[in-house]
Amino acid sequence: MEHLSEELIIEILKRITRTSDLNSLSLVSKQLYTIEAEQRATIHIEAFPALCSRFPNLLKVEIDYSGWTPGNGSQIDNQCLLVLFCTLLNDLTLSFCSNINDPGIACLTYCKKLMSLRLNSITEVTSSGLLLLAVGCKALSSLYLNDCKGIAGSTEWLEHLGSDGTLEELGVKNCKGLEQYHFLKFGPGWMKLQKFEFENEQSFWSFFPRDRDPSYKADTYRYDLLCESLKDLRLAHLVTEPEGPEIGLRFLLGKCKALERLCLEYVSGLIDNDMIALSQTCKNLKSITLWLIPEHYHVGGRIVFRTGFTDQSLKALALNCPLLQDVELTFTGCEHWDHLK
Repeated sequence: MEHLSEELIIEILKRITRTSDLNSLSLVSKQLYTIEAEQRATIHIEAFPALCSRFPNLLKVEIDYSGWTPGNGSQIDNQCLLVLFCTLLNDLTLSFCSNINDPGIACLTYCKKLMSLRLNSITEVTSSGLLLLAVGCKALSSLYLNDCKGIAGSTEWLEHLGSDGTLEELGVKNCKGLEQYHFLKFGPGWMKLQKFEFENEQSFWSFFPRDRDPSYKADTYRYDLLCESLKDLRLAHLVTEPEGPEIGLRFLLGKCKALERLCLEYVSGLIDNDMIALSQTCKNLKSITLWLIPEHYHVGGRIVFRTGFTDQSLKALALNCPLLQDVELTFTGCEHWDHLK
């Protein structure tokens, strides 16, 4: 192997896709060890060895401490993120890192090519850290936050990302301090966004009785936002008012002309007019998933208990969405109501 040219070795390495095989191959010779380190672009780690010096050309890093216990040793901390200075790094995932907080997130601003960031159960990160990230990471185009319970209060980071207009994907799940009305402050950022996912922390059982979203402030919201690039939309566990002036993120249903995939899971307050408006606007719709529960609605001067969507919604989809291929309907709590439509 020592007599092979570097170009040939690189070509061999490109054809090996399994991480275990790459690790074994790098032990064969010092030359292979060095070349493999220079060529590797992706790594999944559960500890933090001399990462940057060993793999200077990393593009993607995933650090996952799910299932970690104190007996497993120390986790990475803010200082470790400070030395995570991989000049080519563009994709980073941090999961269950209990020692990472705002100063650690601020260190990521040195990764000037960072395009995608996922934070899973990073409970110590706050809105202040996200603002530093939004200001410093100009190339960021994808941001996912899951179970980050420290994010609350100021939404200045969201407003900054919106005014900057670089995000193409934004996902927020189970972050207690973020509610649907906060995303109306994303402003012009909606214009470039292609994928959006928001899941409220509450379960659908909290809809009985329906409680108003705590982020709601009467007569303060603008819905003249453009989101014509949005192709993939998922909303879960939201409370809205069927007839109220403030419809929250339901406003998206009638504005996404490029929408191809839609998932609505237990979105309270939906009515047929929402689906009819969507079917008339979203001619490219290919997939739709609806998880429905019955609620009380005012119909013809009386109160009925049914799902928000009726046959009229399905007819509108069938007539107006010629590209529709996949339809998934899930009904919860409906078996005891024979009059349910």
